[in-house]
Amino acid sequence: MAKYTVRMYDAENNCRAEEVCFYFRYVKELYTPYVYFECKFLSSTAEIAEFNRIEFLMYEMVMHCGLVDSIDIRHHSGRYEVFIKSKGFTSLLCQNQPTPGMMTNVDLNGVITTFSDIPYVTCEDSETENYIYIKDGSTIWDAVCNLGYKQTGLYPYIEGTNNVRITQKPPSSLLYIDEKSVLATGVRHDFTKVISHIHMQDIEGNYDVYSKENQAATGRNIIRHKQIPLDRQFLSDPESALDQRLNFSMRGIVCNYIKYVGYNYEDLFDLITYGDFVRKKIHSVDVVFNGGMPVTQLGFYNDGFFTA
Repeated sequence: MAKYTVRMYDAENNCRAEEVCFYFRYVKELYTPYVYFECKFLSSTAEIAEFNRIEFLMYEMVMHCGLVDSIDIRHHSGRYEVFIKSKGFTSLLCQNQPTPGMMTNVDLNGVITTFSDIPYVTCEDSETENYIYIKDGSTIWDAVCNLGYKQTGLYPYIEGTNNVRITQKPPSSLLYIDEKSVLATGVRHDFTKVISHIHMQDIEGNYDVYSKENQAATGRNIIRHKQIPLDRQFLSDPESALDQRLNFSMRGIVCNYIKYVGYNYEDLFDLITYGDFVRKKIHSVDVVFNGGMPVTQLGFYNDGFFTA
């Protein structure tokens, strides 16, 4: 059984598998609507530029399925080294714009299948919403966020390879991390995206009719006023448009993390216990392999949407 396998597929679904992988990085984060993956491996041939899909497997388990964003093929010392960068297929939800206006009687599946030719993307079942409003220039992922916030008050995320969720998945089995494998623990505070005040027009175009202050920002002397037009996604509850934007500006504001040697196939919202980290829900996963054992950093957020 190969430890790490890179599978590349062409338009006819022909597959080339390579098993001499000497570097990879796998990144999954709660507020990023796709997995980012890059890898370096040895190939017996340079004829791989026509492949349009990549899968990465660890001990036969598929960890990533995505687009081939870029390929760099280097020949030296009689061998081909291939460097591939890839994002999960859910990244296409951020790059396609539905028709502006009302989308009626819609559920999550109806949103992500706006363009049926987007491949390999799935979703959980959701309730049907009477309508959501599609703003001019917005993307399918914006519509997913709109629907998710209406139904759960949370931000959507990617489960597994390309499965969109707007609810937290049920708690997983608890993973205990061996103290001997831990390289570091810490906490990171990031205030670079925080908005202090949000102001929104009313339906007649009058400014400052709707306003809200973020005391978590002003208490730190962060003053960032934002003016926005009426957000028709939230016509039934305009105040929630302000809440959603303030919460999003505070995404990942506090992140506790743990870095350890190894990788246990963690996914978002799996549960971890180690020392003071007791049954913490995972909000970010960053795995790097550069020979030897992979090294994993797990993040746990306390912010406007989620707590660990």
